[in-house]
Amino acid sequence: MTHWELEHNGEYLRIEWNNSATFNFQCPVGGVWADYHCFTCYGIDTEYEALEYAIEVLEELQANEE
Repeated sequence: MTHWELEHNGEYLRIEWNNSATFNFQCPVGGVWADYHCFTCYGIDTEYEALEYAIEVLEELQANEE
């Protein structure tokens, strides 16, 4: 399991990747990380590719919420 903690558009969040195909976006709630969005992407081979793809999905998700 790989995790990245970051601030994006003023929000603190964590991206969780199972090193295969499943991703979770998580936010801190009461001292624990809570999933708020899950998605799947096949064919990712490196942590760099995973983070790059997750950031793209995060930006699309936030753009659709506006």
